[in-house]
Amino acid sequence: MPMVVIGLIGIGFLPTIDPSMKLLAAETQLAVEEDDRVIAVTRGGKVVLVYNKVSPPVPPQIDPVFQRSGFLHPVFSPRGKVVTDVFPADHPHQQGIFSAWVRTRWRDRKVDFWNVARGTGQVTHERVVSTFQDESKAGFKVQLIHRALHPPKTDILRETWKVTVRPSEEDVHCFDLESTQENLTESPLIIDEYHYGGFAVRGPMSWLDPKDPGWTEELGSQSGSRFLNDLGSDRLAGNHQRARWVSMYSRDSNRMATITMLCHPSNRGAPQAARLHPTKPYFCFAACVDGEFTIEPEDPLRSRYRYLVTDKPPDPSWLHRRYESYAKE
Repeated sequence: MPMVVIGLIGIGFLPTIDPSMKLLAAETQLAVEEDDRVIAVTRGGKVVLVYNKVSPPVPPQIDPVFQRSGFLHPVFSPRGKVVTDVFPADHPHQQGIFSAWVRTRWRDRKVDFWNVARGTGQVTHERVVSTFQDESKAGFKVQLIHRALHPPKTDILRETWKVTVRPSEEDVHCFDLESTQENLTESPLIIDEYHYGGFAVRGPMSWLDPKDPGWTEELGSQSGSRFLNDLGSDRLAGNHQRARWVSMYSRDSNRMATITMLCHPSNRGAPQAARLHPTKPYFCFAACVDGEFTIEPEDPLRSRYRYLVTDKPPDPSWLHRRYESYAKE
């Protein structure tokens, strides 16, 4: 079976495909490739997304404390544009598509799994459970560990991800992320009310707004991103609105790409509040915005999200229809 070869291009990992991989298009529309570092799902021989089993090398200018595994990057549009980032200079703890809680309490310890530089918690890949592919889908099931780092180190949550790439229109990449967070201890994990945390998407540095303190002239005057949710709101009005879907897309019409995240109605508190950053290409569905809750032993937290990636601006009517279809599944 031909393998995906992962190469370092710029500051992020981008797959370069062995020429023999073109045979995959003839074998099956959707396929899964795995090596000791990553799992990649392809569609017609083109990479849709990559899951990182180990941390990519940290760029020299970034503190090694930010290394992380257990996230999706790169995620590609149908025309090959990358809509995620890894080790972005302005916020190097934000990695592609990832999950983490910020303000949590476990017994007498405060643990931040999101801001790894604080040294209290981290999320890391544990193991691959399985991979699968057939004519209707391709993907994988993996497990991650949410670990408290203060001695003694304690594995508090085991999170299972099922990532499924589905057939869709030629100009759309569609995939689902199903998460189950299981408390491994005998004590509840308390998720405090906070303005962000949960299931996040980090876009590329080229989508950083010129008003952001981390912006540099190298990014160009056309850098930046825009947001739209199902209520018709932008990034400012839409921050913390309870949304069924959120789109983030490039401000540069010459490099247009959009990633949309749909929140399934079965999720806790759905439609969930979404944190939309005012200047950074980042957002998350954050159940913690609406108040404190707990993840109890023997009572896992289950969450479902669908992602749609295109090379055009968001179409609200089309997204409403896609959401209604997803909500019935």
